[in-house]
Amino acid sequence: MKKFVLLIVVLFSVFLAVECMNKNEMHIPQFEKSVLTTDKDLTKEKQETDLSNDISIEPESGTKNKMDNDLQDISSFIPKGWEVLKKYDELAIAEGDLNKDGIMDKAFVIEQNNQSEYASPRNLLIVFGNKDNTYTLSIRAEKAILLANEGGSFGDPFEDIAIDRGSVLIKFMGGSSRWHRYFRFRYQDNGWYLIGFTEGSYESIGDSMDCLEDDYNLITGDYIGEKLEDGKIKTIKKNIGKKQLLNLKDFVADEYDMQPQ
Repeated sequence: MKKFVLLIVVLFSVFLAVECMNKNEMHIPQFEKSVLTTDKDLTKEKQETDLSNDISIEPESGTKNKMDNDLQDISSFIPKGWEVLKKYDELAIAEGDLNKDGIMDKAFVIEQNNQSEYASPRNLLIVFGNKDNTYTLSIRAEKAILLANEGGSFGDPFEDIAIDRGSVLIKFMGGSSRWHRYFRFRYQDNGWYLIGFTEGSYESIGDSMDCLEDDYNLITGDYIGEKLEDGKIKTIKKNIGKKQLLNLKDFVADEYDMQPQ
């Protein structure tokens, strides 16, 4: 009988010990896990926040600094009451080597601050870079840039200015037919000359709209054009002969016309 009672006491003690261990396993590890998870989440959140800040702030700051530097470089060439034209929040400034001296030059478009009902005048300026980080004005063309009201239903026709293959490329787009006109000027013989011209527009072909384009190499006289025949686009290639190149100082953007012969 005593052995039986002793056995009961031992079993009851073991039961209490097991229950105590179970409670410890249930509560203490959960608390530790909660703390670790919270710390990990906070660290991850901080890393994501820091990364987000890096992504959003640095490019904006870098872009602003570049714009400020570009403006500072050419500020002396901008008359009072004028400003550099903006398109899609980008300044109309292009940079590259235009006279093959290994120094960066700039081409840019300025517009007069005009509050009248008429479109503000626009000018194209090209400046050559010097070894001492200054610039020298090469040309100021007063009729080379279409005005804001010369794009038809498309609105402002100015699209872009770029320095490409050592020449200045100016792009315009406009009209209900979405026409485009690209003019390429190069510095040669101590002057600026129109050496290339591309124009095109969209035409309805069946159920779709396709762009028909004419491209002129004014140095060689080569012409590549597209026209619509029987619902199909036909490409034409020929040489229309060399002509005297047009000087940029005599160029008028809204009057220029070039037809193959």
